[in-house]
Amino acid sequence: MELGQALEVKRGDVVAFVGAGGKTTAMFRLARELAGQDWRVITTTTTRVAEEECASAPCALRLDEPPALPDSLPELLDQHRHVFLFTRRQPKIHKVRGVPPEWLDERLVLLLSHADALLIEADGARRLPLKAPRPHEPALPRLVTLVVPVAGLDALGQPLEESHIYGADILHRITGHPPGEPVTEPLIAALLSHPQLGLKNIPPEARVAPLLNKITNSNLYAARQIADDVLTNSRIERVLIGAVREPDPIVEARRRVSAVILAAGESRRMGRPKLLLPWGDGSTIIREVCRKVAASGVSEIILVTGYKREEVVSQIADLPVRVLYNPHYAEGEMLSSLQVGLKAIGKANHACLVVLGDQPAIELEIINRLLEAYYRGRGRIVAPFYRNQRGHPILIDKAFWQAIIELPEGAAPRDAIRASEDEIYHVEVNSDSVLRDIDTPEDYHRAQGTTGG
Repeated sequence: MELGQALEVKRGDVVAFVGAGGKTTAMFRLARELAGQDWRVITTTTTRVAEEECASAPCALRLDEPPALPDSLPELLDQHRHVFLFTRRQPKIHKVRGVPPEWLDERLVLLLSHADALLIEADGARRLPLKAPRPHEPALPRLVTLVVPVAGLDALGQPLEESHIYGADILHRITGHPPGEPVTEPLIAALLSHPQLGLKNIPPEARVAPLLNKITNSNLYAARQIADDVLTNSRIERVLIGAVREPDPIVEARRRVSAVILAAGESRRMGRPKLLLPWGDGSTIIREVCRKVAASGVSEIILVTGYKREEVVSQIADLPVRVLYNPHYAEGEMLSSLQVGLKAIGKANHACLVVLGDQPAIELEIINRLLEAYYRGRGRIVAPFYRNQRGHPILIDKAFWQAIIELPEGAAPRDAIRASEDEIYHVEVNSDSVLRDIDTPEDYHRAQGTTGG
């Protein structure tokens, strides 16, 4: 996945990279991507950047001091699509100096009248993989719209010492992590999500998307642990996992996904409350569904009830489930229940996993494969596919929620999904559990011997 796609950069964005472990590389990588899409991009720094790194920009434009925008900037942007701005060279240390953050704020309207995006390196880290900011850092413009705190995963296992970690003393003082002890996953997560560390000086309106850089097969699991820990902080929009020097720089863009379990129906074809029927060893159908969803990577679970509400709730009282009631469960239960669930999801969550409450054979592995496909940018609607048949659960990005909420009575969620067929990614599975819900006594007896994993 491209970096710009993973960040969902918009025209007019002011993107700042802070931290350590590849932020300069990430900034110039993003600039190349956007310029390749015919955007006009300005890059700069509010600190200093190595001369050799500036060479990756097709045009480096030196500003007079005090800095003033030259009349040639629009023409240079039209010609090169990407222009790097700096004020002076410092040959003794092989660096170039950029512009003050307040200078960018004062001229932002003018800059964005010429360019589609402004990218800024707002921190220095002496090429170390991890950083805690000093008192004067980071140097962020007040009008920044997206901040990318960067951490190099090669810091894992390194001793918390200044020779390995920039600002090791600050990191120790704020987190309590002992000096000299190896850097751990919880320490990196704490750094990225702490208001005096990774979130320092970030304006409240700005989006925040940390980047865990230098991913390898051996540290992918650790990166996922860090990302999921960081996402417990509602200030963080998403966490990117990748290696920005690679052809496909982002492996995953992890975001919060809610699960909405539809459990309001009247079980008319079953003839008795099917969600309360025994399942497995001492469980029930609805408890089994909730248990499997709770074991997955979703950030919250919403159970929408209706018929036999109290009895259903009693089956899952010890599970991490938020229960809502659909007063209109008797009319168009699936659509009206999904609408109740979608309206209750917090703004910080990006997608909804729609789960049928009568599908106890669904497999945990399949749920996590749907989430992984979404994190990897495969599609904004993700569904399991078994032998040319689409099944459940279905993951739906928030871009489509309003269309479902506005569906009239008598419609079905599939009506909105079918209108966006080109957005659907099918995950091929080798289990028919994605097709097996329980509607009739025959369904129930047939399913008893095949409970799934």
